[in-house]
Amino acid sequence: MKDKILIDTSVWIQFFRKKDSEVSDKLKKLLIEERTAVSGIISMELYRGASGDKELAFLDRFLPLIHYIPTGEESYKNAGLIGFTLSKKGVNIGTVDLLIAQISIENNISLYTQDKHFKEIAKHFPLALYT
Repeated sequence: MKDKILIDTSVWIQFFRKKDSEVSDKLKKLLIEERTAVSGIISMELYRGASGDKELAFLDRFLPLIHYIPTGEESYKNAGLIGFTLSKKGVNIGTVDLLIAQISIENNISLYTQDKHFKEIAKHFPLALYT
């Protein structure tokens, strides 16, 4: 799985809504190369943010085609520990982003994101960001 890249919700949103952006172009290339991965929490965010029934139906057809990374109980604990450590340093990150970062770290894969919170996590933890 070393050549897979976990695709954050922020990138999927650009892909679905701004088809001619540089972010979308990079993601299209990764999709063609079959290098993309998704997790349950990212899928949940995509479903929650869908603009309507048409987008929901698309997600139902599309997401099962992407490599799925399951999330175990240890992932939640370790994501919480990342949050604990960062908060002691004055850095507050949302719970969902902590879990996404932990999934990327524990699976030793890069995270493709547009969210600045992950850059902050990467300063303190071995989170590889795809550029």
